[in-house]
Amino acid sequence: MKTISTHPIIKIMVAAAVIVALFTGFGNMPLYGRYYVADMPGLAWSGNFFTNVYVHILAGSLLLGIGIHAITITLLAGSKAPGRLTGSGKIRGALLTLTLATGILMVIKNLPGVQFPLQMLMIANFTHMGAAVLFIFTTLIMLIFRKPWTTAP
Repeated sequence: MKTISTHPIIKIMVAAAVIVALFTGFGNMPLYGRYYVADMPGLAWSGNFFTNVYVHILAGSLLLGIGIHAITITLLAGSKAPGRLTGSGKIRGALLTLTLATGILMVIKNLPGVQFPLQMLMIANFTHMGAAVLFIFTTLIMLIFRKPWTTAP
C-alpha cells in the first residue's frame, strides 16, 4: 500500500496546487493585466483580481488539507510510520507551514469586522511572500539535487 508521501495522486495534487498557487500569487500583484498575460487564450480569468484570489485560496486550501491529512496519518501511525522527514523535508515543511499560516492570516483579515494593525498586515504580507519564494527556491534546489521529503519506508 502506498503511503501519503509516495502516493502518485498526492504528489500530482501537491505539485498542481503549488504551481497554481505560484501562478495566482504573482497574479495577485496584479501583473497579468498589465503585461498582457490575461490576453492569452484561456488565461482571461487571470486578469480578474477576485477570481485570481479565489483560485489562490483554493490552491492553498488544497495544500493545507493534504498537509493536515499527512500529519494525521503520521500521528496515528506513531512509531510504525512508514517514513520520516529528511532534513530537506523539514526545511520545506517549515517554509510551507509558514506560508500557509500567513496565508490563513491574510484570509482572516478579509472577513467582515476583522481589523488588524497596518504594521501587522505588512509583516504578514512580506512574510507570506518571502516564505513562498524561499519554499519555491528550496524545492527547486532539492529537486535538482534529488533530495526527498521523506526517507524510504
